[in-house]
Amino acid sequence: MSTIFFSDFDGTITERDVIESIMSHFAPPEWKKIHNSLMEGNLDIDVGIRMMFNLIPAKREDDIRNWVKNSIKVREGFGEFLDFLEKKKIPFVILSGGVDFYIYPIIEKYLSKIKKIHSNRLFINNGKLDVKFTYRCSVNCKRNCGICKPYIIQTYYSNYKIKMYAGDGITDLDACQYNDIIFSTGGLANYLEKINLRGKRVYQFNTFYDVIKVIKEYGEGISI
Repeated sequence: MSTIFFSDFDGTITERDVIESIMSHFAPPEWKKIHNSLMEGNLDIDVGIRMMFNLIPAKREDDIRNWVKNSIKVREGFGEFLDFLEKKKIPFVILSGGVDFYIYPIIEKYLSKIKKIHSNRLFINNGKLDVKFTYRCSVNCKRNCGICKPYIIQTYYSNYKIKMYAGDGITDLDACQYNDIIFSTGGLANYLEKINLRGKRVYQFNTFYDVIKVIKEYGEGISI
């Protein structure tokens, strides 16, 4: 196999961070204090995510599904990007520290063009929403983001010669070390400037049309 494309979800495929949007709409005000502690590094990401979702009663699950489906938009050009990858026979895989119950409704119409979605899972705990972390961070990623993207890449996709990755934040930083071509948006570019990527190629993007343009410039070099 030749080439594969990995992507983060929240803030990368979507225009805005979905967890923050859900909390703003469905959680009581104390979610902001938890989120601030998380962003300041005083709280592990996985712990903070659980604490925030625990603030929401389980009975709101369907309301959230319907709300994200109607309110959260994917980044411009995403559908065309998936069509482009399909024509190039480049599989597309989502690596998300987010939660399955809101990811699937948002990208429902694109699922047939996505090879695999690796994400955390929702479950109900004492009448509250809670999160199960399926791919715990390990020696390859110590950020406690709830999903170890380097582990998934190395374990399930090591046979691909060229690996590309799109992300937007600090939880994507370790995954970038295991990819050849990196597409950054949001705050990821600032984090990447602080580490040595050993000659990897990095491109900033605002829409997925930008990503298509870069891949086209490589021509047959990243075709199957």
